[in-house]
Amino acid sequence: MQYKLDKDKFSVHLDVKHFAPEELTVKVVNDFVEVHAKHEEVQDEHGFVSREFHRRYKIPEGVDAAAITSSLSPERVLSISAPTKSIKPAEERSIPITLQDKPAEKKK
Repeated sequence: MQYKLDKDKFSVHLDVKHFAPEELTVKVVNDFVEVHAKHEEVQDEHGFVSREFHRRYKIPEGVDAAAITSSLSPERVLSISAPTKSIKPAEERSIPITLQDKPAEKKK
């Protein structure tokens, strides 16, 4: 498992080699990304096994939750990522000075 947050991207990479694509779900619930994987009992070289896991990752502040995507590589590494919201610095602008007709109020 690899979790990474840098200035322009949030990403998580999970090894899910024991699960088929249809056995995986990824969803956003409130401020979390949830991953669920489950397969019923299957036979392997040692006998029978069933597997299931749930993972929840807090979506970091500044990450665009609506833009979260996931993909599965041929090696069955699940990648979840989203861009961070760009916070643009305020552009330089002139602020006009308004001239008032009456004198400024003095505090008592």
